[in-house]
Amino acid sequence: MIVVAGDLNGHVGATKDDYSCHGDFGYGSRNADDERIFEYADSHDLSILNTKFRKRNSHLIPFYSGNVKTQIDYVLVRRRDQGLVTDAKTVPYETVATQHRPLICSLKITLPRCKRVERCGMARIKWWRLKEKESAVISRIRLPTVTTVDETWKVATDAITRAARLKLGTTKP
Repeated sequence: MIVVAGDLNGHVGATKDDYSCHGDFGYGSRNADDERIFEYADSHDLSILNTKFRKRNSHLIPFYSGNVKTQIDYVLVRRRDQGLVTDAKTVPYETVATQHRPLICSLKITLPRCKRVERCGMARIKWWRLKEKESAVISRIRLPTVTTVDETWKVATDAITRAARLKLGTTKP
């Protein structure tokens, strides 16, 4: 999305006439610099957002100087992206710089969905099922005669693991 925003020192007026970049909801009358803004917007396929939404004058006018009220601050976006903008208005009674009111645009942005991470690693035994199937697992364990401690330990752990895998099941790898 490309956004052009700022004090463009031109008056685009209240009506769009022959320009597709104007939304027909501007303020005031045009001046000599309006052609420059319209030509720039049309040549770059931009849309003037502050003119796209019907607003009362206090939400249209970003510049106040004494008795002079004008709309010279604009936000322009590509015409194809103007559907993402849900609102554009000036905040009355707040000043960002001398004589200028803040111009705010609300956007409707959808974040890209996160792809599900592929599982990697080994299948795990579902040990949380042991409480329910404890007797079935124990009945499957066959222990050999004791020879050495290390050998018996290895054979016992293999037998318990084999019985648990068979009766409790495993997760997907």
